[in-house]
Amino acid sequence: MTLHITTKPGIATAIVLLLVIFSGCSKDNASKKQTYTYTITTPVLKSRAEIFAALNGSISEPVKTAGKLYIKGQYIYLNEVEKGIHIIDNSNPSKPKQVAFLNIPGNLDIAVRDNILYADTYTDLLAIDISNPKKATVVNYIKNFYHRYYYYDNTAPDMIVAAVIKKDTTVEVNTIWADCANCMYATSAQSNSGPKSNSGTAGSMASMVLMNDHLYALQESHSLGIVDISTPSSPRFDTTYYAGFDLETIYPFEGKLFLGSMTGMFMYDMTNPLAPVKLGEFSHGRACDPVVTDGRYAYVTLHAGTSCGGAANELNVIDIKDLMNPTLVKAYNLTKPKGLCKDGDLLFVCDDKSGVRLYDAANVSGLKQLSSINIENSYDIIAGNKHAMVVTDNGLYQYDYSNTKNIRFLSKYALKN
Repeated sequence: MTLHITTKPGIATAIVLLLVIFSGCSKDNASKKQTYTYTITTPVLKSRAEIFAALNGSISEPVKTAGKLYIKGQYIYLNEVEKGIHIIDNSNPSKPKQVAFLNIPGNLDIAVRDNILYADTYTDLLAIDISNPKKATVVNYIKNFYHRYYYYDNTAPDMIVAAVIKKDTTVEVNTIWADCANCMYATSAQSNSGPKSNSGTAGSMASMVLMNDHLYALQESHSLGIVDISTPSSPRFDTTYYAGFDLETIYPFEGKLFLGSMTGMFMYDMTNPLAPVKLGEFSHGRACDPVVTDGRYAYVTLHAGTSCGGAANELNVIDIKDLMNPTLVKAYNLTKPKGLCKDGDLLFVCDDKSGVRLYDAANVSGLKQLSSINIENSYDIIAGNKHAMVVTDNGLYQYDYSNTKNIRFLSKYALKN
């Protein structure tokens, strides 16, 4: 048996495996050797001052591992996974031009209000003034807002995680565990030291969004952090709300939040922005799960073959007329769908090697595929005004879909060596 464990930074010297054997699990109680593989994550630390001083990176920084996408005005903000943000002038979609790169260790998510860009690091939530993208400055931050990589040391309170080093370690232990359907184990005991018009548009894979005067972000896989941004340059942490299990994505729509998780979709009314009221919940088999909605239906993609587990690769269309009792309309089998978006009756779905599928969704119980964009490994898409922006694992591609049966390629901002 092989067990993979990812630990939090700052605990490389204190990792304990607890194997809990419940009575009745072993057939013969004979001692057996089991092999366990740990992924030990060790932090590389720097001071906040050092990280903030290095914010403005090279304008020619290559797109190597593209992540999440955010659009505001003429600019595209493209995440370089755990490295930073490419700021791209898209005044001419046929010739996008990078104007800046922000070095932000651990960055995955992006949001923009006025001239303030919000970005996550491994630990902190940053507020960055991008009035001049080439000379961006951190104007404020919320310390230790994120809990997925938590580090604190009383002797060096300003040191934060700037990178992580991962190393697999395999050990053998003696157990009295034989094969048994009801056997269970526990692992990893560890010691922790320590939309308004002036906002942009996020993709369906976002786990940080803006709605009215608040920012909502997944601090870790169960908690929704709520931040007041009524003064954009001075974000103020308000509260943390337990919002579900294994949460992955957030989609805001008309005063509601739709949360995608590995186990289903959670819906919340945000009339009181500091006190979410849970509406309905839709459960599905375990799988990765981004979600979008048009207010009448929710569209959820499930994909397998990742850390999310499960075997489903499909698009679920869910009737949310009664928000307290969402019901499945139909499930469509796909290849390995990820991000998606909707523009009127048009539904775009990123579907691995099958490209980006474009559907006529006027009849949700009988989606009709109109065409597809022949591009592999697409991750997310934002589409509107006959213009689609698609993120793949190696960059950004743009298309004109004025003619839905003949989608026209505009440009690519892809991998550079």
